[in-house]
Amino acid sequence: MSRQMCKMVTSSLPCEKGDYIMDFIEKIGDTINEKGKAAADKAKELAAIANLKSQISTCEEVMKKNYLEIGKIYFEQYSDMPEPPFEKQCETIKNSQRAIADLQEKIEQLKTK
Repeated sequence: MSRQMCKMVTSSLPCEKGDYIMDFIEKIGDTINEKGKAAADKAKELAAIANLKSQISTCEEVMKKNYLEIGKIYFEQYSDMPEPPFEKQCETIKNSQRAIADLQEKIEQLKTK
Protein backbone atom coordinates (compact mmCIF):
# COMPACT_ATOMS: atom_id res chain seq x y z
CA MET A 1 0.00 0.00 0.00
CA SER A 2 1.40 3.39 -0.86
CA ARG A 3 2.04 5.93 1.84
CA GLN A 4 -0.60 8.26 0.39
CA MET A 5 -3.23 5.51 0.46
CA CYS A 6 -2.27 4.64 4.01
CA LYS A 7 -2.86 8.24 5.10
CA MET A 8 -6.24 8.22 3.44
CA VAL A 9 -7.30 5.03 5.17
CA THR A 10 -5.97 5.80 8.61
CA SER A 11 -4.96 9.40 8.86
CA SER A 12 -4.16 9.21 12.57
CA LEU A 13 -1.88 6.19 12.38
CA PRO A 14 1.58 6.44 10.84
CA CYS A 15 2.28 3.91 8.14
CA GLU A 16 6.01 3.68 8.21
CA LYS A 17 8.07 2.57 11.18
CA GLY A 18 10.08 5.80 11.14
CA ASP A 19 6.93 7.90 11.38
CA TYR A 20 5.67 5.85 14.29
CA ILE A 21 8.96 6.14 16.13
CA MET A 22 9.16 9.89 15.52
CA ASP A 23 5.60 10.38 16.77
CA PHE A 24 6.41 8.32 19.83
CA ILE A 25 9.57 10.32 20.52
CA GLU A 26 7.67 13.60 20.08
CA LYS A 27 5.02 12.44 22.54
CA ILE A 28 7.70 11.49 25.04
CA GLY A 29 9.34 14.88 24.54
CA ASP A 30 6.02 16.68 25.05
CA THR A 31 5.33 14.68 28.20
CA ILE A 32 8.81 15.41 29.56
CA ASN A 33 8.37 19.12 28.85
CA GLU A 34 4.95 19.19 30.55
CA LYS A 35 6.20 17.31 33.60
CA GLY A 36 9.34 19.45 33.76
CA LYS A 37 7.28 22.64 33.69
CA ALA A 38 4.95 21.28 36.37
CA ALA A 39 7.94 20.31 38.53
CA ALA A 40 9.53 23.75 38.07
CA ASP A 41 6.26 25.47 38.96
CA LYS A 42 5.91 23.32 42.08
CA ALA A 43 9.51 24.06 43.06
CA LYS A 44 8.86 27.80 42.73
CA GLU A 45 5.71 27.45 44.83
CA LEU A 46 7.55 25.52 47.55
CA ALA A 47 10.39 28.05 47.57
CA ALA A 48 7.91 30.92 47.95
CA ILE A 49 6.17 29.10 50.81
CA ALA A 50 9.50 28.40 52.53
CA ASN A 51 10.44 32.08 52.18
CA LEU A 52 7.15 33.20 53.72
CA LYS A 53 7.48 30.69 56.57
CA SER A 54 10.98 32.00 57.23
CA GLN A 55 9.61 35.54 57.43
CA ILE A 56 6.90 34.36 59.84
CA SER A 57 9.54 32.70 62.01
CA THR A 58 11.58 35.91 62.08
CA CYS A 59 8.51 37.90 63.14
CA GLU A 60 7.75 35.36 65.87
CA GLU A 61 11.31 35.63 67.17
CA VAL A 62 11.02 39.43 67.30
CA MET A 63 7.74 39.10 69.19
CA LYS A 64 9.23 36.59 71.62
CA LYS A 65 12.21 38.84 72.30
CA ASN A 66 9.93 41.81 72.96
CA TYR A 67 7.57 39.82 75.18
CA LEU A 68 10.58 38.79 77.27
CA GLU A 69 11.78 42.38 77.42
CA ILE A 70 8.33 43.57 78.55
CA GLY A 71 8.36 40.93 81.27
CA LYS A 72 11.84 41.90 82.39
CA ILE A 73 10.90 45.59 82.54
CA TYR A 74 7.71 44.79 84.46
CA PHE A 75 9.64 42.64 86.93
CA GLU A 76 12.29 45.30 87.47
CA GLN A 77 9.69 48.01 88.09
CA TYR A 78 6.93 46.13 89.92
CA SER A 79 8.36 42.95 91.47
CA ASP A 80 8.04 44.37 94.98
CA MET A 81 4.29 44.87 94.55
CA PRO A 82 3.17 42.94 91.46
CA GLU A 83 -0.44 42.85 90.40
CA PRO A 84 -2.25 39.60 91.34
CA PRO A 85 -1.91 37.87 87.95
CA PHE A 86 1.89 38.29 88.17
CA GLU A 87 2.56 37.52 91.84
CA LYS A 88 3.43 33.86 91.32
CA GLN A 89 5.80 34.54 88.42
CA CYS A 90 7.54 37.39 90.29
CA GLU A 91 8.01 35.22 93.37
CA THR A 92 9.35 32.36 91.23
CA ILE A 93 11.87 34.71 89.61
CA LYS A 94 12.98 35.99 93.02
CA ASN A 95 13.41 32.42 94.28
CA SER A 96 15.45 31.58 91.19
CA GLN A 97 17.64 34.65 91.69
CA ARG A 98 18.29 33.62 95.30
CA ALA A 99 19.11 30.06 94.22
CA ILE A 100 21.54 31.35 91.59
CA ALA A 101 23.24 33.58 94.15
CA ASP A 102 23.58 30.62 96.56
CA LEU A 103 25.00 28.39 93.83
CA GLN A 104 27.48 31.06 92.74
CA GLU A 105 28.58 31.45 96.36
CA LYS A 106 29.19 27.68 96.55
CA ILE A 107 31.24 27.85 93.36
CA GLU A 108 33.38 30.63 94.85
CA GLN A 109 33.85 28.61 98.04
CA LEU A 110 35.01 25.59 96.03
CA LYS A 111 37.45 27.74 94.06
CA THR A 112 39.08 29.11 97.23
CA LYS A 113 39.71 25.70 98.77
